[in-house]
Amino acid sequence: MPRVVRNLSEPPFTLFVMSRASQTKRAARAKDRARQRAHEKHRANQSGPAAPGSRPGWNDPYQGSPFGVPGGPGRAPRRRRTREILNDARDAAPLGPLLNEASAIDPATFFADTETALVEWTLELYGNGWQPTELIRLARLRRASAGAELVRLAVAAERASREGPTASDPRWVQQWAVAELPPGPMWPGWVATWASTVGPGPQLEEILRLAMVLGALPRLEPLLPPPAGTGAGGPLTGPAAAAPNPILGRVRALLAKAESTDHESEAMAFTAKAQELMTRHAIDLAMLQSERSHIASPHLIRIPIDAPYLDVKALLLQTVAEQTRCRTLLDSQLAMSSVIGYPTDLEAVELLFTSLLVQAQRGLAEASAAAPPGSRTRSPSFRAAFLRGFTARIGERLEEVNRLAYADAQAGTFLPVLRSQSELIDEFVSQRFGGTVQKAVRGGFDAAGYARGQLAADAAALTSGRLTD
Repeated sequence: MPRVVRNLSEPPFTLFVMSRASQTKRAARAKDRARQRAHEKHRANQSGPAAPGSRPGWNDPYQGSPFGVPGGPGRAPRRRRTREILNDARDAAPLGPLLNEASAIDPATFFADTETALVEWTLELYGNGWQPTELIRLARLRRASAGAELVRLAVAAERASREGPTASDPRWVQQWAVAELPPGPMWPGWVATWASTVGPGPQLEEILRLAMVLGALPRLEPLLPPPAGTGAGGPLTGPAAAAPNPILGRVRALLAKAESTDHESEAMAFTAKAQELMTRHAIDLAMLQSERSHIASPHLIRIPIDAPYLDVKALLLQTVAEQTRCRTLLDSQLAMSSVIGYPTDLEAVELLFTSLLVQAQRGLAEASAAAPPGSRTRSPSFRAAFLRGFTARIGERLEEVNRLAYADAQAGTFLPVLRSQSELIDEFVSQRFGGTVQKAVRGGFDAAGYARGQLAADAAALTSGRLTD
């Protein structure tokens, strides 16, 4: 594991990221998918005129051309259907000719066909491991608010038609709740309604560009049970739905107090107490595991990391995860990190990271607000260094909390189990992601910013032994 250097010279912060081998595999799968689609088009072209519902190629000389070239002597070009155009957009065909074709189709027909296509693609992406909130967020990152809203409506339409056990699965219900989907059943014509809010100019381009974005998405590790009909297989890596954990309830309450207080010392005391509770809980679980002959397999969650300073925020998540017996891998292209560990620890990581990020950003805002205009506290270098200093100090504090918790007469009972769990996590990462690579955290270094960040994360000395309620 990389160690954080805690002096005021520029430290060599390193971050675990998706390995090049894993990224290459994802790119190869995307190319294979595009090659398969191209092969299907070629077979359709070779078989002569297309039957209803088939997908001829966008430049099929027998079926007509988007450039207006006749399909053969004495034969007028055939106007292509909506799904053919959308499928070509998903396969990254040139946008200009597709826009010309789309504009020649009756808008009501085009929008109605788009509804069906988007719901089908949403289901396909669920089968490829994507979660509803991840799809909406990715569309927002790639196509701003208009495309994200269209994906949100597609998710809502799929949910309204969902049948089977996954329709009431708590993990899916939670995803839909976080996505803030429209209430009640979806009405026919939701794409046309969306288009009326976008305007006649960009609506077709938004739809076609969104199809390009969705067609390029890689396969992810499955976290939710796939809906019926997706053809998805393989074991789930996400934690199973579980009853509420009273320990996590106390942790949430402590972190909520840490976020709401205006005093840094109180915030860090609440944070330390939350971490101490989770460490003691992990020890209790490890002692229980020591009585069994089998240790369960680790699980995975994905946490979004938003710009700016994506690398530094991912470093904070990595630091929290390492001190909570988990591992992280950043996928910078998708702007999210995979966290691998055991279910209770995973939930603790997500809770603690979110709370600490809120506290760090609040401290950074206060430092910037107090500075005069033009001060370097407003510069990117200062802000990045502030977050690195905050992260380094948080790592020290969490490490100390764990050291105190592990200093127990029963350490010989639970530490071997924790080491075994760590080895299983390493095996999981190696098998699923092909190993890891490390890269330096980017951004200029500012000694004053680093020091201010450490002060923002600093608080009264940690108490010795267990903290009391």
